[in-house]
Amino acid sequence: MGLEITKLNHTADVYDITVEENHNFYANDILVHNCEIDLPTTPLNDFNDPDGAIALCTLSAINWGLIRNPEDFEKPCTLAVRGLDSLLSYQEYPVKAAKNATMKRRPLGIGIINLAYFLARNDTNYTNPNLNLIDEYAEAWSYYLIKASADLAAEHGACPGNDETLYGDGITPNQTYKKDVNELIPHKERLDWKSLRKQLKKTGIRNSTLMALMPSETSAQISNSTNGIEPPRAYVSVKQSKDGVLKQVVPGFPYYKNKYELLWDQESPEGYLKIMAVLQKYIDQGISVNTSYNPQFFKGEKIPMSVMLKHLIMCYKFGHKQLYYFNTYDGAGDDNEEKTPETEENYTTSQEDCETCVI
Repeated sequence: MGLEITKLNHTADVYDITVEENHNFYANDILVHNCEIDLPTTPLNDFNDPDGAIALCTLSAINWGLIRNPEDFEKPCTLAVRGLDSLLSYQEYPVKAAKNATMKRRPLGIGIINLAYFLARNDTNYTNPNLNLIDEYAEAWSYYLIKASADLAAEHGACPGNDETLYGDGITPNQTYKKDVNELIPHKERLDWKSLRKQLKKTGIRNSTLMALMPSETSAQISNSTNGIEPPRAYVSVKQSKDGVLKQVVPGFPYYKNKYELLWDQESPEGYLKIMAVLQKYIDQGISVNTSYNPQFFKGEKIPMSVMLKHLIMCYKFGHKQLYYFNTYDGAGDDNEEKTPETEENYTTSQEDCETCVI
């Protein structure tokens, strides 16, 4: 693959592809998106168009900070799939195109929250991640989600769109990933994937999609978790909404304050990109992957184009499906963040307290 950078003799306006609320649009009759939801849609000719399809993805997330062993994923993954699948049948749909598409595919997007805490608690980080640990836990997370949906299909029937999925052919995401990921972590199947694939061929899948890694801003606040799969920008964040101001401390701060790795302390996003490659191996939708740079780590505080292109090619090599935000630190700080709590005494806990929820 050749790359060429050409200097232009003129300036022109450029635009990103973020579209508020739905994060996708049509360009020359092609659906373009920059979101983690990868589902087919069909444009509507009018409000009641019976052939139109609006993609909805009902979301939830598993708190990796509460998982102590890979087998611990079975219960929360089963509950999440069964609960959300019931919600699809229970809720009302104001637009027929949304209902038709949802009933055909019954798509879910069950993600991850508290990954930064999970890494800190397991004595690893984003720069030098323990990819074997992440691979083992991601495998179990994915396996139990798929197993729960396959069991639901056996009980209530597969979704009508089952034949349009790889699951319907007994193929799971860890068979279709970019094989370059094996350079990061050798492929290994620790669970009974063979039997699960046989079950999928026989019964099909209840939900055409099951995983999506969303930002999880609200659920992270409620559960006092770090946001989704992202590294925290500070130990204390101040989050504002119409309901007021919430000051949130990273979970387990007294125990793991020296284990957390903050976003702007990272010299390179390469470790983060490797984690995303391993997670993508087990996901049937995409990951909105971010790249973040602190100019303070570069000569003249200028990020070389060669560095950015290197990471872009790295994303292609390891099978990332979409890039999202390109973040740079301007050195001015953020009024809504504090790097450290004002006093450590205010954030101490006893051994009897739940380390994930005590501030």
